[in-house]
Amino acid sequence: MKNYRLLVILLGIIVIFFFIRKVRTFTVEQEAKTIQSKHFVISYSGIYKSEAEKVSKHLENNYSKIREDLKDVKHDLIKVFVYGSQYKFNSATGLKENVSGTSRGPNEFHFVWSNWFNSVFPDDPLKTALHEFTHCVQLNILIDKAKETLITQDRLTFEKEFDKKFAAEYPRWLWESISIFEAGEVNTISVKYAKSKNLTLEDLNQSNQIYNIGYTIIEYLTQKWGKDVLPKLIASFGNIEKTLNITTEEFEKGWIAFLDENY
Repeated sequence: MKNYRLLVILLGIIVIFFFIRKVRTFTVEQEAKTIQSKHFVISYSGIYKSEAEKVSKHLENNYSKIREDLKDVKHDLIKVFVYGSQYKFNSATGLKENVSGTSRGPNEFHFVWSNWFNSVFPDDPLKTALHEFTHCVQLNILIDKAKETLITQDRLTFEKEFDKKFAAEYPRWLWESISIFEAGEVNTISVKYAKSKNLTLEDLNQSNQIYNIGYTIIEYLTQKWGKDVLPKLIASFGNIEKTLNITTEEFEKGWIAFLDENY
């Protein structure tokens, strides 16, 4: 009898879930709509207006803090595109892998509004928005810094040369870990799992474990050297020896010791 009741309850939950998902499908904004705040233009579809407003408010509430943390230079209005499904996101961005967001230069980013109706293990979409915004801030700083060495009057030539410099010199571990830190994306269980892999910074340039452990790299940096070290590290294109006056190996040893003590 107990098993029968549990089965009925389970079936009831499933029916309610699919009913709510179907209702959502028909009641969210089908056509692209736009809302604008002081620093962002939010274009959205497949979600409710109230959810788009949450994105706008959350970005504005964190706008100054993130830019001050990283010493961002003057920043133009940022275009934000929010999608209600992974399929719509991939179709719009041309990406084939199932990532939750992508930045397209210093003034544009795209992301999926993840929830239990479109993802098995949804990310927090407000944190995803901050993550991608922080990528835009990093690019804004890096482009400004690159203008000191990439001197050309031709915009297209500059963009091509910057793309080469970024791909060759700016480490992925720093690119992701700063965005993860500013968005507050940290989970103790995930950190411990990634920690067990004994990964170096170079390993993290090639591994998705950066998303599990990246927060702790910047946590260690800021606790030992202060937040003012972040803009210096960005401006140096991630040159640890130039910025911290220690070798990469010494930095990694200190970070691992920090992990052992705190995680």
